[in-house]
Amino acid sequence: MLNKMKNMFEAQKKMKEIQRGLENISVDFEGAGGKIKLSMSGTQKVLSMEIDESILSADNKQMLQREIVSSINSAASKVQKAAAEQLKFAMGDLKIPGL
Repeated sequence: MLNKMKNMFEAQKKMKEIQRGLENISVDFEGAGGKIKLSMSGTQKVLSMEIDESILSADNKQMLQREIVSSINSAASKVQKAAAEQLKFAMGDLKIPGL
């Protein structure tokens, strides 16, 4: 029982370290053929976005909206994969029953 508690404490400590590490991850993504560029943190916050002026017009409004949403979702997916790899690596040495 004491050993299980120790493992759980170690897991909680490791998770806090991972969360701090995710704040330091930054993923860059380009969409719309490079006309939309964004940077997203490991906690899935958009840090910056650049939109090429050539696609900023009233005629392109719907396309631009779709491309922005698509770019954000793709960047979030990329961040999730990076976070999963970091979690897998960091948690690999802990022996937690059921995980």
